[in-house]
Formats: sequence, structure tokens, C-alpha cells
Amino acid sequence: MKKTAGFTLIEMLIVLAILAIIATLTAPALGLIAEKNTIRSVAESIKSDLQWTRTEAIKRSKNLTVSYNQAGGCYGISTAPLTSPITAQCDCPDCDIKTVSALRDHNNLEFSALTFTETPTSPNFKFMRGTVSEGGHLRINSQNLQLKVIVSSLGRIRICDDSTTPYAVNNYAPC
Repeated sequence: MKKTAGFTLIEMLIVLAILAIIATLTAPALGLIAEKNTIRSVAESIKSDLQWTRTEAIKRSKNLTVSYNQAGGCYGISTAPLTSPITAQCDCPDCDIKTVSALRDHNNLEFSALTFTETPTSPNFKFMRGTVSEGGHLRINSQNLQLKVIVSSLGRIRICDDSTTPYAVNNYAPC
């Protein structure tokens, strides 16, 4: 009898079963990785805009205000406090510098549970030193994770992990 090189049917089925088990175990982790990357992206974008607003206030020698709409997941930057609030559709006629719909860009990743809760509702960056009248935070929630963008009264902006598990989102210290 001649020996031929190759695999038997049983060997192939065993390999396929092992691959199926590995794929089943890793699939949930891939979803969490995507969620971490998305919430990190949104938090970094908000932090970047807040830092830009602080710098722009100093550069223009004008106080700048950041106003939020919790329901719409958006915010606007203006040279004066808003006379009319930002709508849920992110329309802001008084936002003369910039309007950002931070959460609408991530609908394809099912971040519908992402919400803003802010204190104070409109941080006002002073042009003299880039300070804020009253420090506060902006919490970003996803299904499993929470990040907090904190603005100190000195104008320092940082991100911390407010999730129930410490260091749930890599590179951010617990709040």
C-alpha cells in the first residue's frame, strides 16, 4: 500500500473545531476593543477642542465659551454666552467659531448610549491666563465604559477613566 501525503478528514475536523472555539472566545474581546477605541477617540477630540479653545481665547484676547447639548451630543464654541441654546439637531446660531457634533460621527458603532453630563454647563475660558471661571467635567458614557474630561479652574484639561473597573480604558488613570 502506498502512503500519500495529506490530512485525513478527522484531522481537518479537529483543526476546524479548535479554530471555532478560539473564534468564539475572542469575538467579544474584539467588540470591547472597538468600544475602547471609539470612546478614546471622542474623549481625545473633546480634549483637543477644549485645549484649542483655551489657546484661542488667549490669542484673540477674548473670553470664549463652550456650550453643550446633552441630548444631541454636540457642543459649540462662541465668543459670548449663548442667547439661545444648542438644539438637539446641533443647530447653534450663536456659535460664531465652531459647532461640533461629537457623538453623531459614531452612530455606526452604536454609541447611542453615549451621553454628556457637564458641570459647569458652559465653561468660559478667560483670555488673560486661559483659566476657567469654575472647573468642571464632562462625562462620556458608552455601554461598558466611562471617561471623564476634566477642566480645572486653572484651565488644565485632562482625561481620566471613570469606569467601574480601574484602567478599563488603557492609558487613562482612574478618576
